[in-house]
Amino acid sequence: MSLRVSKLTTYPVKSLRGLALQEADLLETGFRHDRAWMLIDDWGSFLSQRQHPSMALIEVAPTSDSLRIAIPDGVTFVVPVIESGPPIEAHVWGHRCVVVDQGPEASQRLGRYLGRSCRLVRMAPGFRRELSESYRREGDGPVGFADSMPFLLTSEASLADLNGRLSEPVAMNRFRPNIVVDGGTPFQEESWQRLRIGEILFRVAKTCIRCEIINVDQASGVKHIEPMESLESYRSGPLGVAFGVNLVHEGRGTVRVGDEIEVIE
Repeated sequence: MSLRVSKLTTYPVKSLRGLALQEADLLETGFRHDRAWMLIDDWGSFLSQRQHPSMALIEVAPTSDSLRIAIPDGVTFVVPVIESGPPIEAHVWGHRCVVVDQGPEASQRLGRYLGRSCRLVRMAPGFRRELSESYRREGDGPVGFADSMPFLLTSEASLADLNGRLSEPVAMNRFRPNIVVDGGTPFQEESWQRLRIGEILFRVAKTCIRCEIINVDQASGVKHIEPMESLESYRSGPLGVAFGVNLVHEGRGTVRVGDEIEVIE
């Protein structure tokens, strides 16, 4: 059975709403604009839907030099990209990052909506957040503010298998993938090691261990007990519940919806 890309999504601001695309350009860190911005608290720790599920409702749309943000209270504003400024230390799962504040308006408006103090930040020029040593290979580029890897791939077959076990099906956006595959069999992606999407090579670095964000309805910002409860009944392993795989790219170019996927090994 042929395999093709059915969906592409980027997440310009970590843990805010995703942006569906028909095509996506690959940069050194992954898809253009993917997790290029992040919200942090006063101690530099990133904010996420784990603690603030309503973050799912904030819409974002990047341009080459700005970020348009739409908050559910009806406020829409544009944040110009601030490339340089006083360095700030931020943390992503134990990784120390040097970042630049993107200005008081974003902090005030987003903080008012979330009901807490926060700052919108970008990586400081010249700072590289390298992949974890456990998965890094010679020649790998840095990663942005993603949890660990440049890409998350999931499959329509795996979601269909899960939804067949649920009383109410869930949408793929619960899992916040970058690339969705149509075709194949459930969880077949976990057996892949290298693949070609269009003309670009990727390697599978690891399976993705899921957190409670998958219980957040991305359309309402409300957290439920599913699908994690059902996944725990048949997808649990030593490290936790697995759904999807993390990829590292081995080239540059553009990925498009409809691209054929070739499993090399």
